[in-house]
Amino acid sequence: MANATEEKKHNTTGSNSEVNSTIWLELFSLFVHDLESPLASMKYLLRLLDTDKLDLKRKGHAELVASSRIAVDRAESILYDILAVAKAGRAGLPVELESLQPEPIIEETVSLIRGVAESNEVNVTIDRVDTCPTVQADPKLLRRMIDNLLFNALRHTPSGGTIKLYTEDGKNKFSIHIKDDGPGLGDISPEELFDKFGQANLRRDGKHRGVGLGLYFCKLAATAMEATIMADDHPEGGAVFSIILTKVLESEQ
Repeated sequence: MANATEEKKHNTTGSNSEVNSTIWLELFSLFVHDLESPLASMKYLLRLLDTDKLDLKRKGHAELVASSRIAVDRAESILYDILAVAKAGRAGLPVELESLQPEPIIEETVSLIRGVAESNEVNVTIDRVDTCPTVQADPKLLRRMIDNLLFNALRHTPSGGTIKLYTEDGKNKFSIHIKDDGPGLGDISPEELFDKFGQANLRRDGKHRGVGLGLYFCKLAATAMEATIMADDHPEGGAVFSIILTKVLESEQ
């Protein structure tokens, strides 16, 4: 009887190990897939340089140089997410909270995606509130979060569609919403989207929606900044992802 019990334990452990290996393999394939596009832009630029065919006076070549810069930033962002998640462990992401105005970070991050969006015939708009309050955030983590959510929206917005970033100023909270023109979340739960292995599981079920560990990184960053991240179907169609930050009151500044 004892031998049978031990054998059962051994088989269960082996089964769990096999499942974990499969999930990590799925995650690794997601990383490779996400890096394919930025690497392709850089390889083409290097080929032009190698053959002395690069002509910055040509619009297409100038746009390629600009998109390659963005591609390098994007590749760095993907690798940063991987390393940050790997290092986070139970302690979470390291954070340096400060009082800041999010508007410059929003403008900068959107400007980085415009070139890639235009090449995919996708429009990116910003609809901001009249006032820009001071919020509590880590500028680096907030920038990464917006970047991840914008590229996630780009992945799911078809040619001719629009990605809309709009803000909302509440009593104690300031929200940044990013809406795409994609099919929406459907039967995918937000919990699954932001789970560490969520993208691997969704891809295995044929429901891939996200960029590698990007959405899980957003969850970790939100937790570290004492903020909230949400995802839902938008009433006008598509999906909307929201970052909800705590405002710094005038008496606290």
